[in-house]
Amino acid sequence: MSGIIDTIAKQTNGICFQSHRYCHDTTDRAGIEYDDNTNVEWKDSGETERPKKPIDLKAEADKRRNIPSVFSYFLDGSRHTYKIDDISYNKNVYPIIAGQVGVGCCSRSSERKFFRELFERKLVIVLPDIAFRDPWDRDALSMDLLKQVNSNNRLHRFNISFDSIRLYSRSDDVKLENKAIARVQDFMIELEKEMVARLVAAGKLNYDHYLIKDGSLEYQKMSAKTFPNAKNLSDRKVANNYQYVIGVSKSFDPTKCFIKGGGSNSDIIANLKPFHRTPAYMYKSTRSGNDVKFCVWYLRLRDARYTKSIFDGVVKIEKLLIKDAEKEYGLPSEEIDNLSAFLLNERNPVNYGSDGRWANHIYPVYLTESFVKSKYLSNELFMQLF
Repeated sequence: MSGIIDTIAKQTNGICFQSHRYCHDTTDRAGIEYDDNTNVEWKDSGETERPKKPIDLKAEADKRRNIPSVFSYFLDGSRHTYKIDDISYNKNVYPIIAGQVGVGCCSRSSERKFFRELFERKLVIVLPDIAFRDPWDRDALSMDLLKQVNSNNRLHRFNISFDSIRLYSRSDDVKLENKAIARVQDFMIELEKEMVARLVAAGKLNYDHYLIKDGSLEYQKMSAKTFPNAKNLSDRKVANNYQYVIGVSKSFDPTKCFIKGGGSNSDIIANLKPFHRTPAYMYKSTRSGNDVKFCVWYLRLRDARYTKSIFDGVVKIEKLLIKDAEKEYGLPSEEIDNLSAFLLNERNPVNYGSDGRWANHIYPVYLTESFVKSKYLSNELFMQLF
């Protein structure tokens, strides 16, 4: 029986090598993966009152302890990527990467019950762009190859099908395997944007019902060539979907926070006391497109004495600035305090021991993340599909 790899090689006139297959998420990799990945400068204030030192929000959090939270929806996107094989074109060898992408949203009712709101699981294969020689016909050839792949009997037996075949460029000096993984990441991000748009279209999000998105909101702007239907934050209609959305990053790089004129600002974050937030700053993104601005601040959920690192227990919060007044003067400080106070009340219960990032977890986000990951095919089954 012909496998998926054989189909890819036949349809694209390539030669495969039956290389070792593995999941990147279970392979030891050096370094730490951060939710944010760009340098930021604390240049302009991102709030109306222009505070000069951290703000204590314990009293504000206590006032809101017995009233319904403004956070009703929780969204998480994740992906597993796999090195499936190597394939040769014109005597050059390129990696074939496949991925499972999961994006889910859970909701919480006023009775504190937790529900599955939306969920999408997609399977994707990523090939080098040389797999289809004619650049003008790549979309049609990709669709035809996808049909051929999904006709595989092994997929039918498990009632599984792939959703997309994507291509990565061979240009510049970035490691090809990393470029392919980035294409899976881009695919996941577009699914996240689509899910936010669906919530907005259904009238789910408003001043009393915010969405917490796990991780940064600073999405890389997608070109029409890469994603013909890409939803970029530089588009006002897309940006409007994020009026009642905040991004909460559990893992951020404190060394990328700089004060105006140079020098690190990480000591301000490190010295935050429990229940305190930093002053908010305005950040103009170069990744998301022209005129895309964020209000960003940091909030300490837990005392550093009970964690492993001085930065454990601190989360980075982002809010997209949409209105012209917000882009000029920042968010109202009372709105930042209100969101932060409600967020402090989300820190318990604690998933201690279940995750190394326990001190930075917002528990409903942790539940959503666990739900999404529970929907993955096992690594062994996924790799055997090929």
